[in-house]
Amino acid sequence: MTILLCGILMLAAPDANASPEFIDVVQANFTRWDLNHNGSLAPEEIDRLVVEPSIKGDEAAAIGAIKTMQRLGYRMPALTLEYFQAAAPKTQKAKDGSVSQRPEIRSFYGPDWNKGFSVAQTRISNPNRALFNYPTVDIKQFKQGMLGDCYFVSMIGALVNKQHDLVKRMIALQRNGTLKVSFADNETIVIPPLTDAEIATSSTTGEEGTWVAVFEKAFGTLRQAQFPQDHKEGVASDAIAFGGSMLTTIRVLTGHDSEQYLIKSSVQISGNGEAKFQLRAQPQEITRMTREKLKNALSRKKLVGAGTYPEDLPPGIPERHAYAIIGYEPQGDQVVIWNPHGNNFAPKGAPGLENGYPTTSGVFKVPMKDFVQIFGALEIELDISATTTGARSGKTSGGR
Repeated sequence: MTILLCGILMLAAPDANASPEFIDVVQANFTRWDLNHNGSLAPEEIDRLVVEPSIKGDEAAAIGAIKTMQRLGYRMPALTLEYFQAAAPKTQKAKDGSVSQRPEIRSFYGPDWNKGFSVAQTRISNPNRALFNYPTVDIKQFKQGMLGDCYFVSMIGALVNKQHDLVKRMIALQRNGTLKVSFADNETIVIPPLTDAEIATSSTTGEEGTWVAVFEKAFGTLRQAQFPQDHKEGVASDAIAFGGSMLTTIRVLTGHDSEQYLIKSSVQISGNGEAKFQLRAQPQEITRMTREKLKNALSRKKLVGAGTYPEDLPPGIPERHAYAIIGYEPQGDQVVIWNPHGNNFAPKGAPGLENGYPTTSGVFKVPMKDFVQIFGALEIELDISATTTGARSGKTSGGR
């Protein structure tokens, strides 16, 4: 449907000295982006543009914004030029110099295109584009981006916490500019350099370099190669962008199988089909068993992840999310946890189940008695090689 709104389609020529806005870039490039010339941008066309290395700077930021909004699941009409002109109108300047972007238009159509564009610009313009910028990789300097791959980034964090320099040995820059990523059991993936649009849509390492985004692209490429019937995405990272398992990640990173340890079980509520989650044993007993599981695994330097279920949780702790367990402190009987969102959080009141827990760069501590109330299950690396479990399907990472 063509959308026409008065005062929007008749746009003034952009100021040559002003930074372009999202709509400026879209209008300048839409015809070239529309590869099949049908007047609308299809997901396949966006995917081809994301991986095109010649697309750089603001153009890549606009493409990255579109890709990100698609991944976030916004309901949008056909992506025509008229739609973008209506949904992301040019900033209007008042006589007093103030600006407005007609938020009623933006909120009606869903995505905040200008904000998405700005975030992508910041990612792309980061001068720290080397693979690694510092001798030591720091868990507090990287975090999950717009991909739904918490199960992957959380276990990368657990690996970094276990052995800081290991991830640096897993990625090698080749003479021709390609990147070789060596996963467990000599499973090696060679990928082309990241495009600007891929950097705009991947996880971020702040000033540390681009290595997490490289891992994501390599892991996605690995999944596409292993299971082509399931993963036909044009952008490799899409193969890992919408959920997965910590079990698969542990296999890829270590070559070992893992054990799922349930803290809670589910009981169906009659009538509405929702699940109510209850502790698998009495609070004191499940706390004791969970403490012993964690202490044993961490003392043997095994990767440990924890997952939350879809239920009410303390502020600052998202549901349906994967976390890395990076330590246990006997004094205070506390579990040290890393949220791959890399967030900061300050409780409004005393720390605890009601107000949440102080969090810095994703790291927070939870008393063990609270831990079993918050988390539903653990995934714990074993000493058993994944190649001997029968779950390998020809490759260490096994399962889809």
